[in-house]
Amino acid sequence: MNRIRIFVAIVAMFLVGHTAMAQNLDRVIGSLEQSAMGGNRVRVIEDSDTRDAVLLVESQRKAKETSGFRVVIFSANGQYAGDNAERVLNEFKSQFPEINAYLVYESPYFKISVGDCLSMEEAQILMARVTPYYPKAYPKRETIRYEDLANVREKPASPIDSLAVEVLIEENVQE
Repeated sequence: MNRIRIFVAIVAMFLVGHTAMAQNLDRVIGSLEQSAMGGNRVRVIEDSDTRDAVLLVESQRKAKETSGFRVVIFSANGQYAGDNAERVLNEFKSQFPEINAYLVYESPYFKISVGDCLSMEEAQILMARVTPYYPKAYPKRETIRYEDLANVREKPASPIDSLAVEVLIEENVQE
C-alpha cells in the first residue's frame, strides 16, 4: 500500500510540474482527481498561495519577445573568428555605447548583431549610421526581447546625435 502512495505522489509531482509548463493547472488537477488504475483516486488539496505562485510563473512565461530586426556588422568563421568577433564587439560598444550589441554563435559563424529595431525602416536607418565603420553591415530579422527594447529606449542619445539636432535647429532658426 505504501508503494502505491509513493507512486501516486511521484506521478502527482510530475503532473503538477508539467502543469506549470502546460499552463493549464485546472485540467491537470481534474485528471489527477479522476479514478486511476485499480480504482485508486488522488485527492488534490490546493493551497491558494501555491495557485498564485503557479499563475505568476505562467504569466512570466508569456510572450516577452517580438519579431524585429538587427544589423549584422560582423560575420566570420575560422580559427580566430571568435577573437575577432570579441574585438569588433568591444570596438562597437566604445563607438556606439547607446546601441545594444550581441555576439552570437550560429554554427559555424560568429556574428555581431546590433540594435533592437521594430521595423525594417528603423534597421535601415541604423545600418546607414554604422555602414561608414562597418561597410559589410546588413539587416537581419531576429527576435527582440521587450527587456532589451526597454533598455535601449532608456539610454541617452549619443553626443553626436545631440550635436546633429542642435545644428538642425540652428539652421532652421537662421532661415
